[in-house]
Amino acid sequence: MATVTAVRADVAKAGVRRVLWITLLLNVVVSGSKIVVGKLTGSLSMVADGYHSLMDGSNNVIGLVVTTFAYAPPDEGHPYGHRKFETAATLLIGFALLGLAYNVFEQSLSAAGRSRLPEIGVINWVVMGVTLAVNLFVAAYEARQGRKLASAYLIADAAHTRSDIYVTLGVIASFAGAKAGVPWMDSVVAIGIAAFIAILAARIMVGSFHTLTDRAMIPGETLSRVVMDVPGVQHCREIRTRGGPGAVYVDMIVHVDGKMSLRAAHDVADRIEEAVMSNHPEIVDVVVHLEPAERRR
Repeated sequence: MATVTAVRADVAKAGVRRVLWITLLLNVVVSGSKIVVGKLTGSLSMVADGYHSLMDGSNNVIGLVVTTFAYAPPDEGHPYGHRKFETAATLLIGFALLGLAYNVFEQSLSAAGRSRLPEIGVINWVVMGVTLAVNLFVAAYEARQGRKLASAYLIADAAHTRSDIYVTLGVIASFAGAKAGVPWMDSVVAIGIAAFIAILAARIMVGSFHTLTDRAMIPGETLSRVVMDVPGVQHCREIRTRGGPGAVYVDMIVHVDGKMSLRAAHDVADRIEEAVMSNHPEIVDVVVHLEPAERRR
């Protein structure tokens, strides 16, 4: 079973890194275009959106570094593996987003009283149109691959990228406001972007907090039904789960016939492990404590 788990980890690591490299390239191109064009045309909301997209690229770089360690096999210092390195990096994304939200909000407030309108031209519309298409692709691609590879990092980063879609629409709305001669529209949209980033950061941090504090990952009743279907099991209790979306650890107490031989009882435990992990591929380790049915309380 350990070999199977190691193979899963290698496949997941390669898949996550491939996704991160692809999205890194797209994020760098998109963010650079928005920042340059935004500064040249005086569009504060476009520059803010560019920094937002640049943070996506930074997250990709962090992810590439983290996956070097997160999918390493268990060792003496980390007997449960290294997957929480990924969770810790996800938490860093949340803190980074909060800092970015504050900076965008501060700049937007300082520019709110200015009457100068951004010079919106064809290049602005083209860049934001391409950005919208890229964001739609990246968000869907990362989310799909994150679920497939059971990567908390990819799922969190996909949520971040999805925010770009709404932010991009807000920037396009600010262009319309500028064309209509509304000077405060640009700052208002930039402030809205800052608020959106802050909310997203809070959601990501809460999810990471649940993993780091060992919140239950799978309801005990769900696993109990699987265990009770295993021949030889008379009762099970105290089913506990912890870990992250792609690496769940389970322990439980199972009651079997007290007259059963040690070999037969061990076979029951093996069947329980196989059944649980087959029904829930995200589970990487199962500890079964066997007790005679006569001791059931």
